[in-house]
Amino acid sequence: MTTLNHEIYINAPKSQVWDVIANLGGIVKFHPLVTNSYYVTDDKQGTGAARVCEFGPDRSVNETAIAWNEGESYTLEVQFIKGQKPPVHSLHGSVSVRGHGSGTVATMTVEYAPKFGPLGKIVDVILLRPQFNKIVPNVLKGLKHHIETGESVDPQVLSQIELSPATS
Repeated sequence: MTTLNHEIYINAPKSQVWDVIANLGGIVKFHPLVTNSYYVTDDKQGTGAARVCEFGPDRSVNETAIAWNEGESYTLEVQFIKGQKPPVHSLHGSVSVRGHGSGTVATMTVEYAPKFGPLGKIVDVILLRPQFNKIVPNVLKGLKHHIETGESVDPQVLSQIELSPATS
């Protein structure tokens, strides 16, 4: 199992950051690669709530909340439903928030189990980790920008944002 953690400081109260990330269908406003997102369940929050994220016309994933700690964190199970699938047995993404001074630290964790045994470990180091270590900080960067400015983030907006260092 591989676990990757990234965090960013957001100049906004924890409750405001939580409201944005807890709106699962609204990820399109801050995830620079998501072109469309929508709920696929009647439940909009809590364990069992689910969304579809589209990455252009050729790739989409279904993400279902498998853990939900209101106001604090949630974990999503990711299932690839359209397009190329990465060589993993399982993929989970977690988001958490914690107050830090007058702002908030948002943390994203990606956890996955590579396929193909020993060969999978090589694929993980060469391909999977570098991809996730690029994507996740950009999602956090988009989240920060969206919350602090109200502007939606796409790849063009992302390229114009300067990333502030995360706090520990």
